[in-house]
Amino acid sequence: MSAVAAGTSLKERLARLGGLPQAARARPPLEIPRGFERVETPYGPAFLREDVLGLPTLDPNPGSIAYIDTETTGLSGGSGTYVFAAAVARPIDCGLRLAQLFLPQPGMEGAFLHALSGELAAASGVGSFNGASFDLPILRTRWVMARMHGDLQHPPHVDLLTLVRSLYRHRMESCTLRSVEERLLGYEREDPIAGALAPDAYFQYVHHGPSRLLELVLEHNRLDVISLVHLHSLLLRRLRGADAGMDASDWLALGRHRFRRGARADGWRALRNAAGFERGSPRNLGEASDFAGFSGDEAATASLWIARRLVRRGAIASADRLLERMEQRFDSDIRVSVARARLLEWRRREPGLALHVVEAALDRMPHAAEELESRRVRLRRKVESRARSDGRSDTNGRRGHRRQGRQGQAWLHASFEDGAREGFDQGRVEL
Repeated sequence: MSAVAAGTSLKERLARLGGLPQAARARPPLEIPRGFERVETPYGPAFLREDVLGLPTLDPNPGSIAYIDTETTGLSGGSGTYVFAAAVARPIDCGLRLAQLFLPQPGMEGAFLHALSGELAAASGVGSFNGASFDLPILRTRWVMARMHGDLQHPPHVDLLTLVRSLYRHRMESCTLRSVEERLLGYEREDPIAGALAPDAYFQYVHHGPSRLLELVLEHNRLDVISLVHLHSLLLRRLRGADAGMDASDWLALGRHRFRRGARADGWRALRNAAGFERGSPRNLGEASDFAGFSGDEAATASLWIARRLVRRGAIASADRLLERMEQRFDSDIRVSVARARLLEWRRREPGLALHVVEAALDRMPHAAEELESRRVRLRRKVESRARSDGRSDTNGRRGHRRQGRQGQAWLHASFEDGAREGFDQGRVEL
């Protein structure tokens, strides 16, 4: 060791390397937003705010459903996106219990998720708005990232956005929660803040503590979840067909939704109600005075749906009778005539009758000649070809006559069976 090195003190050498180690700065105590209280969990403390609000009588009452809405640090939903606030509203005997959880630091995520899981487990179901695509997937991701035991468990889930799109898309340009509140609930909210500012509000809190911006975001979160309670009741009323002002388009949307969900009996009823409308008024509905000015397009569409369902179930004769009646009611709707021509040609094997339907449609709708003319020409060729084939051999003709007789008896028998099975009589179709 050199003399210079030997004479250099330890303090001087450390100074060359950047100085003496500094004592770690003590973290400032957590500043929790107003209204939140500390609750203990197996994963440490969580912070919960509880309120009980008045709730008017809901008709129908959805029951013990926990409605959830979250606020996150981003919209990507990746592993780096945190849920920093979650509001859960659940109807109880004395009103609406509103619980809100807040995440002060990312390191306290385990306690936050455990407390949230307990709020959801107390209900018989979970309701959300777009929760199937966003809220629940990101919560499951955070559950894994926080190394929680097992999977995030919750009761059966209903996504109210899916129901809104199925039942009201034909009436609404946008299905955002704000639009739903204004158009369906009649509630024009003076929103304290845009939801897009939620990440900025949280990051500002992490670095500088509570702020007015964060309080507005938390209030926005609570207002969102309160709206879901009333929205679910309204949607249940529509699903039951109990809305007083439903027109053909509403019944058609309901019938399609119920069929997709497997509720075929309710789907049939809704489609029949839709098919009962004519231009300007409904048919065979007790509350006719409550409706006015409806187009027949949706009613015709519902009739076509019913006809397709009858064909799939093998009730060909019933489908034909239905389309024949619809052809008389909606004589300017080319879809009905084309559907009946197809049924007669391909299902009943009667191109002559199909040709008659197409020619009659051409007389009623000359503007549709471009679409119908090619079908008329093809059917005429098929009818002429069949006539030539039937006249070539007398023996074959007699055999064909006997065979057609047997087929005619079979069709007659099938028509009675179809009518009995589908609830239609032989002269008319009840819608």
